[in-house]
Amino acid sequence: MKMSPVLAKRASFHSEVIPIIEKARDESDWFMAIVFSAIQLERYGYFILKKHLESMEVQYEQKVLEFLPLSSIALFLVALGKITSPEYQTIIAVNHARNDFMHRRDVKQFAHGEQAKNQYTPLVNRTIKILTKKLGTW
Repeated sequence: MKMSPVLAKRASFHSEVIPIIEKARDESDWFMAIVFSAIQLERYGYFILKKHLESMEVQYEQKVLEFLPLSSIALFLVALGKITSPEYQTIIAVNHARNDFMHRRDVKQFAHGEQAKNQYTPLVNRTIKILTKKLGTW
């Protein structure tokens, strides 16, 4: 059975998510690793919430769901039992790290070198685990 071009493109995108994060981690590109992780957590969390609401056949405001921040998406995911409390804490830590990268302040000192590696590698590794085991990336 041949896969349609649309499905092939979608499958290709999904299959590239984890390798992109792993490559950034392995190259110590912490901005890319953290920001892309946060984007994917938000994206896949949104899909899970949308699917859950649709399976319940309830009316919901699509625009409201689309504008939920990562912190709210994570809260809903833990409330629905899709992720554990420690996984929620990881997502919140990624969200805070992403915000630090995106909303830099001149006075803020960022970790570099070995300190950054020690700080961000475990966080990125936990994020990869959440994305693959809980949020359905492959």
